[in-house]
Amino acid sequence: MCGGGGGQRATIYQPDYDAYDREFELQRDAINQQMSNSVMSMQTQLQGSLRDQERIRTQINEAKVEQAEDEDDLREEAMRLSTLIGAPPPEKSAQAPEIGSRDRGIKTSKGKKSLRIGRTANSSSQGTGLNIT
Repeated sequence: MCGGGGGQRATIYQPDYDAYDREFELQRDAINQQMSNSVMSMQTQLQGSLRDQERIRTQINEAKVEQAEDEDDLREEAMRLSTLIGAPPPEKSAQAPEIGSRDRGIKTSKGKKSLRIGRTANSSSQGTGLNIT
C-alpha cells in the first residue's frame, strides 16, 4: 500500500547573488587593505632606517672634518713652538766619532815614516811560485 502523499509542491528559491558578490567584495577589500597596511608600515620603517643611516653618515663626516681641523691646528701649533724654541740640543749618540790618532790619544811617528809599511819577513828564502828544475 502506497500511501500517496498529496502534499504541497516544492518551491525553489533563487539565491541572492548580489549579496554574495557584496560579501566577496568586502572580504577582498579587507584583504587588500591589510596587505597595503603591512606594505605601508614596512615602507615607513625603511624610510626611517634610511633617514637614520643618512644622519649617522653626516655625523661621521662632520667628525672626520673636525678631526682633520684639529690635526691641522696641532701641526700649526707645533710649527710655531718649534720656531720659538729652536732645535733641540744634540744627543750624545748623535756626535761625530773621533778620527785620528791625536784625538784618540795614541802616540805615533810623524812624517814620511808614518806612511810607510815596514817589512816583517826576516828570512831569505826562495820566492814562491813555479819552480822548474
